[in-house]
Amino acid sequence: MRRTGLSAFPFPLLLAALLLTGAGCAVREADAPLMLPAQDAGAYHGLPGDALLMGPEVQGVAWSDFLARHFDPWERTRPEYPADKVFWGLAAFADKPVYGENLRPRGPAWLDAMAEASKAAGYPSLNRRAIAVANTAMRVLPTEKPAFGDPGQAGEGFPFDYLQNSLVLAGTPLYASHESADRAWVLVESRFAYGWVRRADIAWVDDDFAKTFRTGAYAALVREGVSLADTDGVFRFKGFIGTLLPVAESVKSTEDGGLTVMVPARDVLGRAVVRYAHVAPGDALPAPLAPTPDNFAMLADRMLGEPYGWGGLYTDRDCSATVMDLMAAFGVFLPRNSSQQARLGWVEPLDGESDAAKKARLLEEGVPFLTLVRKPGHIMLYIGSKDGEPVVLQTIWGLKTRQSGVEGRRVIGRTVISTLEPGANLRHLARPEGVLLHTVRSFNTLP
Repeated sequence: MRRTGLSAFPFPLLLAALLLTGAGCAVREADAPLMLPAQDAGAYHGLPGDALLMGPEVQGVAWSDFLARHFDPWERTRPEYPADKVFWGLAAFADKPVYGENLRPRGPAWLDAMAEASKAAGYPSLNRRAIAVANTAMRVLPTEKPAFGDPGQAGEGFPFDYLQNSLVLAGTPLYASHESADRAWVLVESRFAYGWVRRADIAWVDDDFAKTFRTGAYAALVREGVSLADTDGVFRFKGFIGTLLPVAESVKSTEDGGLTVMVPARDVLGRAVVRYAHVAPGDALPAPLAPTPDNFAMLADRMLGEPYGWGGLYTDRDCSATVMDLMAAFGVFLPRNSSQQARLGWVEPLDGESDAAKKARLLEEGVPFLTLVRKPGHIMLYIGSKDGEPVVLQTIWGLKTRQSGVEGRRVIGRTVISTLEPGANLRHLARPEGVLLHTVRSFNTLP
């Protein structure tokens, strides 16, 4: 799921998605192996490695659309979302018991304090362009403190902080619509989500910066955790797959074959300023990448093993973030929410189909690296087949188990390659609802 997408996600649906995905861990299956196939994303597609999965014209249209959406927050002069959507958490948590980081219940005083900090009656109080100068957590309410469901229940507790909406990568254009009472938090909108971010993690954008930053040439980070220091040696932030930065027009490449990119920084008055950073060869490539199986597999392989991160917690990914970030490098826009992602392109409903029929249709109609496979609350990327079984890339927390009538989770907690029946060998796998294939409801092919 760096992220099932949570942007503008109504709380009852959010809770349902958690329970359906088998997200928590009340009882954990002992160390039984999962019997995963080889963790090599290029081993299953059966296509020429340099084949174009999208034609140049199709990718060109997708890339133009992506850039328009990416920079759209700088074109806004008013918020895109009304107050009832922006402040949905205040209403939702009034009816839902939540727990703090000490696993003690949060009382009414906590929500009262959040309402006071949010200043909902004064929304919107800002109308400014901004940019993320750090990888920052986008929150439902203006606090870094968590709100967990009952940690004694499967599908609740850590790491499912209901206040964690999404990760916003450094360099992301933003529209700022509101500020908290203490001015430490700013409510922002990006191309894929909205929520509260720390004021110190953003900078205000003026016309000159916006014009300079939109070079028309961009670099996609193609490796995880790339340290970006500017030409003065000052560390700015780490780049991840999904990070896009402008290429400096004056110096597009360096002597070693790397790229010189613009990185946003914050001056003492909170204004955005451009700095320059060298990116080593192999850490970034001109965007969009050619949509070949080799390139998709390269990025997917570099994501493998990365920890699961609900809503981008700890700069990790959940299911929809993995797919969103992977596609961004190829210039394909995806929403942040898995259910929204599943509605794009050519959608093939599978409701009422037998498990065997689902597999047969996916094998016949699926396009490796362009077909998404959906079950409620979860999204996976089809990458090919092995021995007549569909193979997917997914970031997943765990599989639903049942032992002596007690529901639990067999934690996977990372990005893996699997069939649609991982854990079929587990004695305590909840059947049939713990089998991913059984709960798959559709697949859709991009763009």
